[in-house]
Parts: sequence; structure tokens; C-alpha cells
Amino acid sequence: MPSAAVHAQKTDLQQRQLLVVLALLSVLVQGLTLGYMVMEAQPSPRFTPVVFGLLLSVLVSVLTSTPRLAVAVIQRGVVALLTGWLLLNLLSVMVTHRPITSGLLLHTVVLSLLAFSGCRSVGRPSSRVPLIFLCLCASVSTSPDFPGVLLTGLIIPLIWQVTADGHTVRTERARNASLRELAATDELTGVHNRRSGRARLAALAERWAETPDQLAVLMLDVDHFKRINDGLGHDHGDEVLMAIARLLREVAGTGDVVRWGGEEFLVVLEGLKPQEARAVGLRILEEVRRTRLHGIPSLSVSGGLASLDEAFDVRDLVRIADQRLYQAKAGGRDQLI
Repeated sequence: MPSAAVHAQKTDLQQRQLLVVLALLSVLVQGLTLGYMVMEAQPSPRFTPVVFGLLLSVLVSVLTSTPRLAVAVIQRGVVALLTGWLLLNLLSVMVTHRPITSGLLLHTVVLSLLAFSGCRSVGRPSSRVPLIFLCLCASVSTSPDFPGVLLTGLIIPLIWQVTADGHTVRTERARNASLRELAATDELTGVHNRRSGRARLAALAERWAETPDQLAVLMLDVDHFKRINDGLGHDHGDEVLMAIARLLREVAGTGDVVRWGGEEFLVVLEGLKPQEARAVGLRILEEVRRTRLHGIPSLSVSGGLASLDEAFDVRDLVRIADQRLYQAKAGGRDQLI
């Protein structure tokens, strides 16, 4: 899977986990508050809002824990629910002339955080936040918390700036990951290109330095590829290369597949004993023989197999596999040496 896609999935997972944690914390706080009111055994005008808040927190917890719902849908739903709840509280302030409490201010801050940071585009979903703040300022209160309201007004644009910068950073990270993926990938086949293949092989050689017999490379070359290119055209040649690359990824499993150049591929096999690596190579040859492409003659590949315990270093390892590949081609092709 491309790096950019992996990064996007990881970001969505982190956002979902954060929403789940926030929802569960809200359930805990609302539940403890309700328990405290019940223990007081005295009627409180805040009892009904707390019960409503607890039910709302439970609903949000269910939504955030539903894997079928997309993260963006959950975020919009949570922002909508919190907006409705806050507007009801503001309406209550206007009607009852009760004080603007720290709870209302904190609710506004939390809503701002979710509205700004919970969407790919920062500007569009956040238009409701300034409107809510204006409603908060216009609320009639017996003892308005002017410093709290002013500080909340200062915090909201700061939240917007921070989340806007965060959005830019996430976008740049995804773009950089995509560029790195493009730089490391062969454009036609989608496997590693030679440059990234060399780097990957060098890293694996260090990992398997203590057990070099468990790192092998298989150098493969498509037999009579020039006939296909010259006789049928480059489009058919490209089709062959793409089909071979797909087959190698399927058969090699976790092994790295590298387009080494032209019609040559390098398959890196790690964690396999020599006989197991050879079995993978023979299976690849068999699967290529079975491959049928419309308008293209039967295919075959020749291969040279070498393990790290036979070589001085990575360069020597590739050289040995390449020598054995040419021995296979000189010996009649469609074989593994």
C-alpha cells in the first residue's frame, strides 16, 4: 500500500481513538457529577442538564465506537450534537437570566477544538463557532463572567491558528510520503526501483548479518522478451512486465520485489533457509509458465539464486545471483540455478 494511504489510515485511526477517549471521559465526568447530585439529596436546577449531558455522552461514545461510520461523519455528528446542546444552554441562560458559568465557556472551547481540528478543511465547518460565541456575548446574565468570555474569545482564534497549522503539517507529511513513495517505486510495475531496492537490500543485510544463510536474492529475467517487444509492440511488453510484477508480489509474499532494469527483476527473500528460498524460486518459474496473456505467447523466466553466506557483501551477493542467471539462460532458459 502506498505510504500516503498508510499515513491517511493512521491519521484516521488516531482521530477515532481520540474521539473515543474524549467521549468516555465525558461519560465519566457526567456520571460522577450526576452521582454527586444524587448523594446531595437536594433538588438542583442543574440535574436535568446533567442527565441530558450523560445521555448525550453515551450516544457520542456509541457513535465513536462504531467502526462502520467514517471518522469524518462521526466528527460532524459530534460537532452537531455539541452545538445543539450548547445552544440549548445559551437559550436557558437568556430565559432564566442565570450566570454564564465556567461550564458554558469550557463547552465553547471544546466545541471549537472539535470543529476546527476534526475536519480536513479548517474554514468551512467552523463558521458556527464565531456565531455561538456572539450568542454567548449577547446572553443576558445576572453576573456575566466578562474575563472568562473575553479569554474564550481570545482562545478561539488561537485554536483556529493551531489547527490550521496542524492541517498544513498533516497535508505536507502526506505529500512528502507520496513523493517518497514515487521516488522509490518503478512507475510501470509499482514495485521497488533499483535505487530503493539497493537501499532495502543493504538494510536487510545488516539485519541478517548473524544468520546470512537466511537472506537470499533471486535474479530473474523474462525469456525472449525482445521478441515480444519487437514483434508485438511495447504495449504488449509493458503488459508482460506488469503481469510478472504482480505474480512476483503474490508468490514472494513479504519478500521485496525490485525491477532491476529492463526485463530483470530481483526478489529479496528473508527468513528462509536455502532450500525454502529455492522452493519459492521454483514456484515462481512454474507460475510464470501457467500465466496466459491475450495475444502473447507462453511466458517463462530464467533465474539465479544466491544467499548472503556465499558473498562478501551485498554487491557480491547480487553479482553471484546475476552470474547464475546468465548460466540459466545459457543452459536453455526457463530454469533456476
